[in-house]
Amino acid sequence: MILDHQGDCKGPVNFLTHLTHNAILFLMRQYRIVLFMLLLLAGLASCTPGHLGSNEIAFLRDGHLWTIDPDGANAFDVAPNSIPIVGYGWSPNHQILVFRSLDSNFARSPAGKHLVSNPITQSPGDLPGSLNTIGIDGGDPITIIYSSSSIQYSNAWWSSTGTRLVYREEPVGFSQGSGAAAWWISQNDQPGGIARRFFPGSFSIPSLTSDTSMAIGNYSQGVFTTTITGTDLHYVIQGILPGHPLPASLERVLWQPAHSHPAILYATATTPSKTSTQPSSSIRTPASIQLMLRDANGQTRAIATCACTQFAWSPDGNHILYNTGTIYTFLNLDGSPSFSILAEVGSVPYWSPDSQFLLLDGLHTLLLVQIASRRQQVLLSDATPPATTSPSVTQPGINALLQPVSNSLWAADSRHFLFLTRGRLLWQGQRLSSGAGLYTVSIDDSGRPQGIPALVDTGNDSQPGWSYEDMNTSFLF
Repeated sequence: MILDHQGDCKGPVNFLTHLTHNAILFLMRQYRIVLFMLLLLAGLASCTPGHLGSNEIAFLRDGHLWTIDPDGANAFDVAPNSIPIVGYGWSPNHQILVFRSLDSNFARSPAGKHLVSNPITQSPGDLPGSLNTIGIDGGDPITIIYSSSSIQYSNAWWSSTGTRLVYREEPVGFSQGSGAAAWWISQNDQPGGIARRFFPGSFSIPSLTSDTSMAIGNYSQGVFTTTITGTDLHYVIQGILPGHPLPASLERVLWQPAHSHPAILYATATTPSKTSTQPSSSIRTPASIQLMLRDANGQTRAIATCACTQFAWSPDGNHILYNTGTIYTFLNLDGSPSFSILAEVGSVPYWSPDSQFLLLDGLHTLLLVQIASRRQQVLLSDATPPATTSPSVTQPGINALLQPVSNSLWAADSRHFLFLTRGRLLWQGQRLSSGAGLYTVSIDDSGRPQGIPALVDTGNDSQPGWSYEDMNTSFLF
């Protein structure tokens, strides 16, 4: 028996009540400890690499796909495996990545160990391998197309809604001009080609509308549209376009981005291209080109005549960029005067998401253009003097296996961007004190850099990307 503070004797019921009260106190203390541990683990998880999905930077290093915070913290190997990754692309919502891995047998071959890549984009061409999607936090990837040693693939490019992926497929040993390349459109979450659709024969990469409902291509019968599932084929222009097939970088039909009733942009030849006498008969000299704009009502007009070699839209669909050698020209569809700038031949253009700025990333320089003011500034350079004349440019052959750029250097806010030094160590004429590496830059609304670039990583990095790149706004490389 237990005595209370008045000396009364407690009965069995009171004794059990006392025990229950103590048990509840004990359980509450244990609950607090468990809750504290769960909160602690949650806090640690929030600091785990790969969890800052809205602003992560991605890059390749030694065959692995990495993400990292803009301040250089939390480097994370997204898809660790022994098979080299050679390309990737951010989804529009910045939560999923598509990546291309080499075929394991090809990776062990001499060609697989010594890949040839574009010197600026650092991306190799079509190769035997697989295409996969994975969340920004890693985990098990979804292989949307399995590897084959006899089939090679390009990178895969996202639709602007993030639900579909476009890619090229052809047999190993594909010969230029053979017409053996095929285009496919796959869902991003279905394995092994379960939900992929064949795109009808086309000289060029299919372009998708902003809502991903329609695709457009062109072939010998004319310019055609289909639904995203490959049904309801309709010719919007009958018969082969003048001069087509054109050199590969001009062989495009592009939907206007960010417009509910989009126009289409394409090129035609006003004078024939001439085949070069060089040993490679696929190299052709520039022809006189007309850039054509066809609105949603079917009205067509020429908006430029040039000896241009590339063209693309701005993200807002209100500007068109094209180049002729070192001359890059901005066409404004609002009626305001167009203008041109001088930049390195072969520079890769990157539009800011708000279309107010353009980066031109060349072998020797990084140039920033503010569109409204036409202000341009060389931000990054090496010791090579800037070009003052436009060199003679040869174009890739018909059906050359070119690719749009997979990722943008810009952050989603259009006020930050990144760059790799690639031997260019002079920032606005002053040497970068931190040396070679991956950097980020902040700019104000006028495009003026705020402070010095911030070093993010010093590893053997390649193909850095901060946000999604619409294939309608990219040149081909």
